Amino acid sequence: MVSKQKIRRKLAQADFTDDVMFELVMSQLEICRKFLKAVLPQLDFTKIKVVDQSHLKTDYLSKAGRLDIHCTDAYGNQFDIELQMTNEHKVAQRAKYYHALMTNHMLTAGENYQSLKETYVIFLCPFNPLAIEQQRAVGHYRMISEEGDYLNDGTHTLILNASSDWEGVSDELKGIFQLVLRQPASFGQLGAQIMDKIDEIKHSKTGGRKYMELTGAFWQDARNEGKKAGIKIGERRGKKVGRKEGTDEAIIKLIPDMVALTNDRQAVIKILITKMNLSQE
Repeated sequence: MVSKQKIRRKLAQADFTDDVMFELVMSQLEICRKFLKAVLPQLDFTKIKVVDQSHLKTDYLSKAGRLDIHCTDAYGNQFDIELQMTNEHKVAQRAKYYHALMTNHMLTAGENYQSLKETYVIFLCPFNPLAIEQQRAVGHYRMISEEGDYLNDGTHTLILNASSDWEGVSDELKGIFQLVLRQPASFGQLGAQIMDKIDEIKHSKTGGRKYMELTGAFWQDARNEGKKAGIKIGERRGKKVGRKEGTDEAIIKLIPDMVALTNDRQAVIKILITKMNLSQE
């Protein structure tokens, strides 16, 4: 099982490229606003709403969408910011799916298609994820015909390639690129602000709890531990009883580590209810 020591060690080592730390930092309203302004300076981000780790699903059979950072502006336009540290050669397909997820939740029954707002999927990468000789640091892709006419369907995919030539890139984005490349941010102010926020999270009383809540490995290991214990008990007393007691045993083992991380009884209860599908009782 993932212990409090492992969580603390992972938290201590986490930088901007750590998926959990990225979500904690980028979900900060002012940081997210400044990032979007650096990427899309022509747009108005005076008022935005940030929802980190959005889970969007169209029906019970469809694949659940998970957006790193999902936000909307005052006009209803939606933005998805994705940190992509490994080249899985499917950025275009992922962008298509994320656009569909955001668009699917825009209209109510009977509403006109003209009411659809713009959607932006922004990938932040330390490499060139496209199978073309694309060396631009900021690539902005839209639907276009063979004749060169834009479809104007409102979908925008932006690929920020930190490994590319930074010519023409603003200092704020250069600072972000440095963090993506695991370098100290020496350009602009936003990169330094992000480094300060990471340090603050690591040393705050709630940092360990928030990090633990978002660390998928922690909860997957807890569920696996419960299943293993349940199988052993089930061999002796029956499968249904085994599953229940195995889960209970895993939770009992978790509680001391969780309390040590957060020292907040109500926070521990709330996290367990959400992550282990428990009732308040």
